[in-house]
Amino acid sequence: MKIALLWPLAALLVSGAARCATPDNASLLFCARAALFAESFTEGTDANKSRQESITGAVAVLNLTFKEKVDDETLKLLFPWIALAEKLPGYKPYTKGSYVAVSCMAALGQAVYVPLQQDEVLPQVRNFLDGCEAKGSREAVGQCIKSGFMALPLAKLSK
Repeated sequence: MKIALLWPLAALLVSGAARCATPDNASLLFCARAALFAESFTEGTDANKSRQESITGAVAVLNLTFKEKVDDETLKLLFPWIALAEKLPGYKPYTKGSYVAVSCMAALGQAVYVPLQQDEVLPQVRNFLDGCEAKGSREAVGQCIKSGFMALPLAKLSK
């Protein structure tokens, strides 16, 4: 795996928020791990590795990047973010990583999500990501996704 693909937020969180035990920081840390996992998984599938090889590689990247190692329970929590990334084929690893991070924070922080299971929503998300990818750089793509995510069709999580 290329270290250049590591999502910049992950490095910040490892050194700062990872040491804090507040719920907000725990959410940030989890979402940073999910984003890096999606990026690494996508890098593997883009290199024509099998799904299992891509998952194994993504776990290895997380284990190198974060102090807390990925156990079976954590891996179960990361699988839904793989499914989300798989619904959006063709995007650069960091585009999907940014989308996963923002989706994760919205779900954990505001109890909202983009209902990708609805047929009319997926094309809207694709158009949104196409527009963000046209911005070019990793940072520009991430900012575009962060600033435009709430304009996507959202559903409220039931409590």
